Amino acid sequence: MYKRSILLFVSNVCLIFIIATKNQCTMHTNSYGSNVTNCSYENLTQVPKNLSHDINILILDNNKIRKIENDAFSNLKQLIELTINNNSLESLESKAFIGLTSLITLKMSRNNLDFLAYTPILFSFIANISVLDIRRNMNFSNNAKLLTNYPDKALGVLVNLETLAIDLGPIPVFGEGFKKMGKLKVLEFDNCKVEVLNYSTFINFNWSIEYLHMNRCQQFVKVEPDTLKPFPNLKVLDLSDTYVHPIQAFQFLKPLANSSMEMINFHHVNDESITNHSAYSFEVNITKELVRYIQTICVEVLDISKNNIVDFENGSLLTFNRPECLLNISLSENRFSLFHAHRLENIKQFFNSAQNLTKFEYSYIPLSFINYPPIAVNNLTNITEERVITLPSSIKVVHMSHVLHSGQPVLWKIPPNASIYRFDVSFCVTVDQATASNGSVIEYLDVTGVDSRVVFDKIQLYPLFKLEILVMRSTRLYITIKNQKNIFTFVSGTEKLDISDNFLWKLPSDIFENMTRLTILNLSNNLFRAVPLAITRIPNLKELDLRNNLLTNINSTFQELFDVLYAKHGVFKLHLDYNAFVCDCTNYDFIRWLHKMKKTNFIFDNNGYKCLLHNSSLTNTSTAASHFNELFAGCNNGMWLKAGIALIVTFIAMFFPFTLLYSFRWRISFYLYKRFRHTLEKGIDVKFKYDVFVYYSESDLSWIKYILMPELERKWGLKMCIEHRDFPVGRPIADTFAECIEQSRHIIFLVTSSFKNDIWGQYAVERAKYHHFSQNLQKIIVITKGINTEEIPHELAVLWKDLAFIAWPNVNEKELENVWNKLKLWLFLNHSN
Repeated sequence: MYKRSILLFVSNVCLIFIIATKNQCTMHTNSYGSNVTNCSYENLTQVPKNLSHDINILILDNNKIRKIENDAFSNLKQLIELTINNNSLESLESKAFIGLTSLITLKMSRNNLDFLAYTPILFSFIANISVLDIRRNMNFSNNAKLLTNYPDKALGVLVNLETLAIDLGPIPVFGEGFKKMGKLKVLEFDNCKVEVLNYSTFINFNWSIEYLHMNRCQQFVKVEPDTLKPFPNLKVLDLSDTYVHPIQAFQFLKPLANSSMEMINFHHVNDESITNHSAYSFEVNITKELVRYIQTICVEVLDISKNNIVDFENGSLLTFNRPECLLNISLSENRFSLFHAHRLENIKQFFNSAQNLTKFEYSYIPLSFINYPPIAVNNLTNITEERVITLPSSIKVVHMSHVLHSGQPVLWKIPPNASIYRFDVSFCVTVDQATASNGSVIEYLDVTGVDSRVVFDKIQLYPLFKLEILVMRSTRLYITIKNQKNIFTFVSGTEKLDISDNFLWKLPSDIFENMTRLTILNLSNNLFRAVPLAITRIPNLKELDLRNNLLTNINSTFQELFDVLYAKHGVFKLHLDYNAFVCDCTNYDFIRWLHKMKKTNFIFDNNGYKCLLHNSSLTNTSTAASHFNELFAGCNNGMWLKAGIALIVTFIAMFFPFTLLYSFRWRISFYLYKRFRHTLEKGIDVKFKYDVFVYYSESDLSWIKYILMPELERKWGLKMCIEHRDFPVGRPIADTFAECIEQSRHIIFLVTSSFKNDIWGQYAVERAKYHHFSQNLQKIIVITKGINTEEIPHELAVLWKDLAFIAWPNVNEKELENVWNKLKLWLFLNHSN
């Protein structure tokens, strides 16, 4: 019996030890000096028993606790914050919180607690708390049409409560116990299923409420105008993503007329899903009558974005009795224009009167989807004063991204004393123009998606020496760089430059010469086959992004440069992922350099980069470095092979020179002539009138007009020569063919079933042969469509080794994308054959 008792005691001790070991909680002291114990993600099924008595903050989130028993926290007299979020709580015993005399914050969101769990004495032991969060607990699906009686007797004892976050049922009933919460300021409703709101809904709340958040009620909510009458001191009204419809939302403000507020958030209060359940239309037209209450409110932040507002009456939406109150306004994701008729006059008046406005948002406005001309640079002096919009000098942030509209141009003027933190006009496919006055300051400028010719020709900017970040992704910068020099002189003080996604394969060596403060450069998603030499002109570079290019290696020159920059700054980040690296003898020094630098604080974006071995198998640079001696053993031991080859070459040179020269006399002569002519033309900078000449049969004209031309001319910016558009009338067609081919850099033959019997096609092939072999026609590209390879005409087949061949796919989108990329590389890289 005695031995059995000892054995039982030992087993219990071991069990307790195992449980304590398994449920280990982390402890630390935060920046405020509070002792924090974190028991999250420990699979706990009950509150730990062995917690230290001096804990200030206890976190029990993301466990499996179903019930809190009496006296669970009785020894935690100094606890000020308790969070039990995202458990499986279903039951709270009446004395669960006894002993928590110092508790201020209690959070029990995302559990399974219904209102019956809150007994009348439950919160009496923590009556001094100021924050209670019990959101995301209720399941209203089974009683959608029933009254939801809130536990006012249980919650009414919390007389010092300042913030209450709770679920909002379909038909909520707040009892008289809520009148006792005289200090309640913040009321947050989540898991919102409410269907009707009226004056009696909040009648039992005190006037102390200043912040009302009712978010994500994503079903139609009927709202009566006097609903907010119990909240005369309201400072913040947040109805974002609650489908009350803008008409009801503006009428909702009736009790708050002539008041002062910090924020009114009506973001996405309209949704197409509610039109079948209400009498309101999805398209909203703002009238003077509709905004008569909000016009009288002195509000600092106003958000009416994403409401499908299609128009507004003169003197309505942008007209306020006290416009000087507004600091931020968001009009984004609607469908009304600011650039025509009374709307243009209203926005001008608004900016003139809102002298304290710091943030203006007008983005994602799909007013038009027409195909704009590639470039239409207008003279700024031709724009009348009526179409000039001057931003207020107080403005700090401007978001006008993804705005599409047509019509007469508008000139946006930045005043001389403006200091703008962020100016975002990305993907604004408009005919607008902008000018920054001398003395204005912009710290962040984003012109992504705007043609670079527009940026440098239509946006008149004084030197922005304080511009810290310039983003120019997808701006066709390759065209501007080809036609202009020193394009970044007006932003010489920029610290971060993003010119990714621009079809760049080379850069002028002095393009960054004056950018002495540049530290971060993004060249990703371009066509670089080698690191551009222009990088060597950036003395303070600390981060370089070359991802998604065509790099095969990093040569020793740039390895040394990056080493110097790393030693100079103590840090350097290099992003090289998704390139075309090879792991062979031509690249072994790069592999060794990567392996060496990874042992330092030099920062790469990946532990290893994919690369091809000499046998075409795929590996990565880390694996290659770990097997360095095996893969690169013969790279420096081939001197004897070189000597043997030299002897053989000498022998052949002594005994067969005349035979070789005689056999290949014409090829050698032609090659030397061709190289000499190419060097000469390059030196004198030969100009081609067209980038590409396209030959096609009459029956293929529609494919040329609607498939090939939009891609090459509108998207890629190339100049094409086609017979039906560019051949002059009245001239001999043979002469015109010869002249156009001679003036074109490349030629494309579209070969279909009708090409075989086309006499002019045979003539065009002969002219292409002549200019290719004698005048440096750079690429002959054959696109076959609807025929097999063996059906290619004999005239082209004899040129097979000089052709770039594309078999056009039928419907496969992935194959089509690959074909476009192949064609783009051939046309842009400009390699001579």
